[in-house]
Amino acid sequence: MKFMKKKSSYKILSSPLFIVLFLFTIFVLISFNRVMNNDEGMWSYIGRIWSDNGIAPYLGAVDNKTPGIFEIYAISNLLFGVNVFFVRWLGVALLLLSSFIIYLIAKKLHSRLAGVISMYIFGLSMTWELMDGAYSSQTESFMVFFSVLAFYFVIKAKEKQNGFFWIILAGISMGFAIAFKQIAVTTMVALLFFYLVFSAKNKAKKSVLFGVIFLVFGVVISTIISVIPLLLSGVSFNDYFDGAWLILSNSASSAPSVVRLNGFIHLWLNSRIVIFYPLLFLIFIQRDLIKKKYFLGLIFWLVLDFIGVNASGYYYGHQVKQLMPALALIVGILLSNRILEVQKIKSMIHKQATILIATIIILGLPYQDILINGYIITAYSDNNKEIGLWVKNHTENGDYVYLSGSYGSPILAYSKRKSPSKYFHPIFATNKKTQNQLLTDLMLNPPKYFLKHQIDKNIGEEIEAFVSHNYSYQFSKDSYDFYLFDPKKITINGRF
Repeated sequence: MKFMKKKSSYKILSSPLFIVLFLFTIFVLISFNRVMNNDEGMWSYIGRIWSDNGIAPYLGAVDNKTPGIFEIYAISNLLFGVNVFFVRWLGVALLLLSSFIIYLIAKKLHSRLAGVISMYIFGLSMTWELMDGAYSSQTESFMVFFSVLAFYFVIKAKEKQNGFFWIILAGISMGFAIAFKQIAVTTMVALLFFYLVFSAKNKAKKSVLFGVIFLVFGVVISTIISVIPLLLSGVSFNDYFDGAWLILSNSASSAPSVVRLNGFIHLWLNSRIVIFYPLLFLIFIQRDLIKKKYFLGLIFWLVLDFIGVNASGYYYGHQVKQLMPALALIVGILLSNRILEVQKIKSMIHKQATILIATIIILGLPYQDILINGYIITAYSDNNKEIGLWVKNHTENGDYVYLSGSYGSPILAYSKRKSPSKYFHPIFATNKKTQNQLLTDLMLNPPKYFLKHQIDKNIGEEIEAFVSHNYSYQFSKDSYDFYLFDPKKITINGRF
């Protein structure tokens, strides 16, 4: 009877359906009632002016992202207006699907037990505050889904006679990952390497070459698909390339050295990620795995995505998500391989696996986020939404609104008003050229309200003078000073 109970516990805990439902419950506990964050505000604004006003990304709004996230938010706005739930819960769904695909990958490469452990590790880590788990609407949620799907298709290609069809699908999926975030190119390089050492084994060189060509062809196909909505909205390839790729050379896309060093130390030496370090040392105990081509491919995947996570130097939590598929697979295979090596009796394997799963759950639960969300539900108000709705109610449809500061995007999203400049978020107006363009836009279409952030005031002397000459102070609320456009104060041509 005792054995049956243990067996039953393992059967439940190792069921992919149970794991998905368990992870979904955790996402509900950490995400329910979370207010719109700044990134969600930026993309909500871009999606809104695209769907409501026909103002396309890159032409009417600047952000250093490839178009996938803008398209999702435009669809969200068309369906539900300005909201936080659609994209956020779509992200949850894709992360849950990603965890299941990781289960399938580990099961095919090693064992069902490896799949179960990898699924738990990946799924629980996606809920951590370290990785902005409560905000599953981040671009990485979509990028990770298409990335793991691409690796799964490459593995399927080895099993099927029509392997090149699956290789094209892998390329298409990888292209969609890049369409959500540029740094997925590091994962694409890892995918090519994985294909070469795993799927292309024992094939003729000509077949290998064709496989690489089909993989790249798939990436091109999905990239074109992702750009078509932009082209239909009047965006040229040059606009897309400049707004999605050349913008990465902007200083706002890369952190200063001091910020980079501090972020590196904090993430890799002083965060929850260090839990995995002792487990990775199992590689030196189980050296037989290194001889397996697929495991070498996974290590290369981990190394390339480690480079990807470090690329910008800002170390925002959501950026770390990129690392987790490869890390979860490697650790899951190492732990399961150890159990299967040591234990030969099925009942003992189930017993140790149950203890291991319980330990992973205890160590992996997002306790802090659950407590934070509980506090938010009972004691927190959405000040940005309140200000945004106030602006909406005190302006007309054709009025412009501008906000200085780095975290006011939700206000602009909820206001239902347009910014006079594509630099609606001053983070990318970092040089003289872009600052002059922002000033020109403000003079051509003076916003009715100019909201100056009291702490993050770095908007430039000329724009400060423009506000001083043409606006009257009204009041302050929640770190913002409200200025109203005053036609009586305006100077000739808005200049001073």
